[in-house]
Amino acid sequence: MIEIGLLGSMRVSRDGDDVTPSAPKLRQVLALLVLNANALVTVDQLCEELWEDHPPLSALTTLQTYIYQLRRRLRLATGQQGEPFGSRPPQGSPALLTRVGGYELRLHDKQTVDAYRFELLVERGKAHERAGAPEDAVRVLKEALGVWHGAALVDISSGRRLSAWSTKLEERRKNTQEQRFSLELELGRHHVVLDELAEALGDHPTHEGFAGQLMRALHRCGRRPDALEVFRTLRGHLVDELGLEPSLQLQRLHQEILSDRGTLVASAGRGRSAAPPVPSPRPVPPRPAQLPHDISDFIGREQQLDQLETFLGADWDGTGMRVVEVHGPPGVGKSTFAIHAAHRLRPHFPDGQLFVDLSTVGDGTEQLVNVLSACLGACGIAREKQPGGLDELSRLFRSWTADRKVLMVVDDVLTASQLRAVMPGGAGCAVIATNRFRAHSLSAGRKIVLPALSADESRQLYDRVTQDRRQHEDTTAVHELIRMSEGLPLVVRAVAGRLADRPGWPAWRLVDRLRRNKRLLLELPAGTQSLMSTVALSYRHLPRSSQELLHLLLRRFQPHWRIEDVRALMPNRADDMEALLEFLVDVHLVKESLSPDGEPAYAVPALTRQVLLQLLPGMARVQPGGALRSGAVTEPVVHRIAPVTLLKTAAPGV
Repeated sequence: MIEIGLLGSMRVSRDGDDVTPSAPKLRQVLALLVLNANALVTVDQLCEELWEDHPPLSALTTLQTYIYQLRRRLRLATGQQGEPFGSRPPQGSPALLTRVGGYELRLHDKQTVDAYRFELLVERGKAHERAGAPEDAVRVLKEALGVWHGAALVDISSGRRLSAWSTKLEERRKNTQEQRFSLELELGRHHVVLDELAEALGDHPTHEGFAGQLMRALHRCGRRPDALEVFRTLRGHLVDELGLEPSLQLQRLHQEILSDRGTLVASAGRGRSAAPPVPSPRPVPPRPAQLPHDISDFIGREQQLDQLETFLGADWDGTGMRVVEVHGPPGVGKSTFAIHAAHRLRPHFPDGQLFVDLSTVGDGTEQLVNVLSACLGACGIAREKQPGGLDELSRLFRSWTADRKVLMVVDDVLTASQLRAVMPGGAGCAVIATNRFRAHSLSAGRKIVLPALSADESRQLYDRVTQDRRQHEDTTAVHELIRMSEGLPLVVRAVAGRLADRPGWPAWRLVDRLRRNKRLLLELPAGTQSLMSTVALSYRHLPRSSQELLHLLLRRFQPHWRIEDVRALMPNRADDMEALLEFLVDVHLVKESLSPDGEPAYAVPALTRQVLLQLLPGMARVQPGGALRSGAVTEPVVHRIAPVTLLKTAAPGV
């Protein structure tokens, strides 16, 4: 996904990475292509923009170089079979296409460009006004103006065409401001817009529309001398700079203020009084409380809880969004930790707590639309009043949360774009996100890695789940169950839960069954999950190259692998072997440690290895030392679980 900003400083991001070109000519070419997205921009138009009437002899070659650099930097497809940047782009992929006589920037969703998003919101605001819904019109127009972060194309060198675009966009912005101020005045909100009108007139001192609106607002606030001063100042600017007198409409308004006619106040629908309008009572907005129930037998994690609460529970005077990412190996209890922490933080977020489970969303945009729509429904915005697309829903959600203190728990995040879509908009809000992957680029917040429980903590958890069995337990058998669980709360709960459900079983009986049936430990459920199901989900989202490397590590048991050992397994990928290994470490399917000589060593955790051996055809017959039982396949396995490629597969993290 690509996002482009032109209303202010140029900003270009690709899948969360900043890819904004720095070279002036590249910025010019990109800006002209973006403002003509999904349409042909001819070579002549591009050359005229870059060099006006004096193109160099090498203009065509230089332009082709710029196009190549943009494709490479922004990772844009070419749309042509056999080209270096890939085959025909799939539906929705941004592409920079070569056309007869020029080029076309193909954007599946033009709303990823702030200029087009602004235009869409303006048209929607006008539609609300035509439908007789001024409140909705004001809200949408304010959202449209909020898209701006400075003057249009402010840091882009402009030729004739971009200068025309800049002028057009700025005029559109002023017209939208004037329309919004007019609606606010009709609604009697002259006190609300007074400062903004003064600022707008200061930026555009000869704009008669802003001057007239400011004069009306001041008069309605009982500041008649100030309203007359605005007219005198405007007239001075018009006469001195343009040699013009104010328009007849503005002169009539001046005369009405001089005579203090009541029609100026009456037109606001509030009578002759200059006092601020009394707001009509509004229903109290709902305060969602969607957190799943907390557990009563939560054990340990005090250091991590203190770290999270110090960051999210303290008084916050910053403007940025506070995000805490929680990650760790499968079965370590990320979701339980996030929910437990969120319950402790509830008093700090009085406007509500929202819970979003992304485990079933995967890469599907439509499912994410449904998730976000449900959040807005919990916030009191009926589905029939919600917009249709994901971008529009995200903007509406940010607007609702802009001035509130809301805590969000987003469980099982897969990609950076998923988290961005459900992020609230106010600095008073906070997000706790759980992630199977150590996502280096997911956000700029704090990251918490959950380790396995200690042996003592595992025993405490076991005792709480089994309750009154302690006095009858075989201590040696219980210690063996704890050892087999490897400190993973999911497995400890599953083992303890099985014994709690069968009070007549001694612990040694379950130990004996688990030794005879290795698969049983992996499939024992704790609630709705087992270690088998959660590891399978992590594996399913691995890129193909990472799956292949994992298969090779599983085929041959070795306590630790050094980098040169792993390179020997995949000589054709030797150059990027460290990146592949680091990716498997980031998804917590491989552990990294340092050998005595300071070199990294890698290992597949025992329980994770057992799960993967069960999941993959042919792997269950692998013996320690690398031998295969009779009849075992030696060719690369066929995946039972179809892989889903992540947004960024060339480097560790999401």
